[in-house]
Amino acid sequence: MGLFNFKSKSKEPPKDKTDYFQSAGFQKHRENVLSVLGEIHVAKAPKGWAHKGYFSVGGLEYFGFSETSSVLFIASLQGRGLVDMASGEKIARDSSMDYEINEVNLTCDGFDVLQGEKIKLAGKYGGSMLPVSNVHLERIVMVSPLYPCVDLIYQPPFENCFVRPGRFPNITNENCVRIYRGFLYCYGFSFCGNYFVVADDGGFEYWEREVAK
Repeated sequence: MGLFNFKSKSKEPPKDKTDYFQSAGFQKHRENVLSVLGEIHVAKAPKGWAHKGYFSVGGLEYFGFSETSSVLFIASLQGRGLVDMASGEKIARDSSMDYEINEVNLTCDGFDVLQGEKIKLAGKYGGSMLPVSNVHLERIVMVSPLYPCVDLIYQPPFENCFVRPGRFPNITNENCVRIYRGFLYCYGFSFCGNYFVVADDGGFEYWEREVAK
């Protein structure tokens, strides 16, 4: 007998397993989650943050933050650009297409003030190398109760957007707020933790932590 030549001792065919996702228990759980998320307050900006605005980018493909500054790197069908998040100003532009995106590791070489830096990217077509939390223990949580529309919920330290207030003594969602609803491409925090951006088919919305300056 070969080492892996095992025979089943039971001749009865395996019984069909119940599909949990069609069960009454799952439907009750789903309704409860939708109810909790539906009670999350909507805000333009979380407490301690400022919504800085929106800027358009035609043909957006990728974006990423410098790990050493507040500069945002953008790659589009029209070339590359740099935006200083601290001022909201576009500080450099390269219209040539003489650059390469590493679509496996999601990185691209920087240029101008980011010359020599390898930029970690988030992509229009899925995938991201950007943080979804920061050093202040704040987090952006993506949920889809209205799929394919997406919600982004800001979650402050030691809170959980899925926990209804009063359910647990030390965990709540009282200060969680929904900051975005739409058909986004990607999102993420800067590596310094003082900025986060949301990209969709029109461009970027961005926020700044009020203690950043």
